Amino acid sequence: MTTPKTGSWIDYWKSETLFGEFQWQENMDIFVRTSQPIMEYGPSDVVLDIGCGPGYLEAALKDTVRAMHGVDTSPRYLQRCRERFPNQPNLFFYQLDEQNYTDLSAVADQRFSKIVCLSVVQYYQSIDEVETLIRNVRQLALPGARLLIADITVHGGWLKDTWGVLKAAYEEKCFWKTLFFLIRARTSDYYRVRATQGLLAFTVPQLSDLIARLGLDAEILSTRLTTNSNRKHLLVRF
Repeated sequence: MTTPKTGSWIDYWKSETLFGEFQWQENMDIFVRTSQPIMEYGPSDVVLDIGCGPGYLEAALKDTVRAMHGVDTSPRYLQRCRERFPNQPNLFFYQLDEQNYTDLSAVADQRFSKIVCLSVVQYYQSIDEVETLIRNVRQLALPGARLLIADITVHGGWLKDTWGVLKAAYEEKCFWKTLFFLIRARTSDYYRVRATQGLLAFTVPQLSDLIARLGLDAEILSTRLTTNSNRKHLLVRF
């Protein structure tokens, strides 16, 4: 595991960010709606949310599934989750090691039927880290479990990525609000970090090689699941 640099994505998520309630809620509303036919969340499910952020997936699914366990590197987000759900007996939150954020030993005593990793791996430093994450998830997955790594950046540059966001916004009828957000984002700390750290991007052949290397029962999805129509998604069945 590479040690995160100062000014890294790990540092970025520790403080107030560009992303407000509208961006979080809009993305989560779309994701829950579009991923339900794929993941089939139900009352017997125990869900692992990798990179849970401020708990929007937990808010959406807490009354649908049996239990949810959220993990994140950001103490700030974890504190917000605990404050947001102070008396929710089926929600649990854990700190990931900043130096080894693919290590899931914090939930080693749990087994999961559904695992979600939404809008996270683009902030990893290498494809090897994604491979390590999948190997670690496999140790915690129940037979028949599903892992959805969603919102994977693909090669094509920021113009293609921006077009994907605007296309999705038009389809979701929030084009102008999204456009103003993107304009504001260009002068934000997010883009300053992105300029130095970049986003981890994949090609479809790289994802296919990852599937083959790990011997996964998996498929690459192109269906839009988030606020970016150009992102890919990896569905793994254990």
